[in-house]
Amino acid sequence: IESDIAELGGSESDQAVSGKQPRSRFYFVFAVVVIVMAVIGVISSVRFVAQITSNLLDNTSLKNEFARFIYPVVVNDIAPFEEPDEIPDSSKISCAIWNILLNHDTSEFAKDEGNGLTIPEYNVLASCRELFGSTVSLNHQTVGTAELRFTYNEETHTYSANKNIRYLTYSPQIISMTEDGDVYTVIVGYVPPTLAAVAGTGGISALPEKYMEYTISRWDGKDTLMSVRFSDYTPQTEEAGGEMS
Repeated sequence: IESDIAELGGSESDQAVSGKQPRSRFYFVFAVVVIVMAVIGVISSVRFVAQITSNLLDNTSLKNEFARFIYPVVVNDIAPFEEPDEIPDSSKISCAIWNILLNHDTSEFAKDEGNGLTIPEYNVLASCRELFGSTVSLNHQTVGTAELRFTYNEETHTYSANKNIRYLTYSPQIISMTEDGDVYTVIVGYVPPTLAAVAGTGGISALPEKYMEYTISRWDGKDTLMSVRFSDYTPQTEEAGGEMS
């Protein structure tokens, strides 16, 4: 009887050991999966932090803001100036209207069958002051060329405008930026459109044709373009891509 009891006891012990083995394998596999997922999470977090840090060091967000702000001025390729009063009214009006077309919601303006917009002159003046400061004034008039003209109606005090990407001359590429208090000095590359952009399929060429120095005042989150000068910047290596897309 004792021998039988011993044999039964041994059988139960063996079953208990064999029952623990599948559970041990499961816990081992689960632990490995957890470790792998943790490693992936750490790598992703490191990459994310590195990207954020890189963007902060490079001031990418601020560069993009400046690129959008000066885009209407770059499109018009206006002559250098030291004070906004030096800018001809025709250039200020053209910049102001392009600022509306590129950076504003145009859904409030009446449209004709050709998708042209009717823009009140007070909107144009307000847009001009967004770019060049609250003290600038305008002598309203028709501006532009035969290819792209903004026609002023003296009776209705409105402009007729039609955005057409085929007549975009340049896009801005922010090369460098230095800060002195509330004033930023920005080197801007003028990037011409490619055939793809002219065809309306997007894309700009990689290399700027020329470089200009912009002085921008930022006060209480509001930007004002103070001056535009020729720049003696010379690229050391090929600059790929632009700030605007």
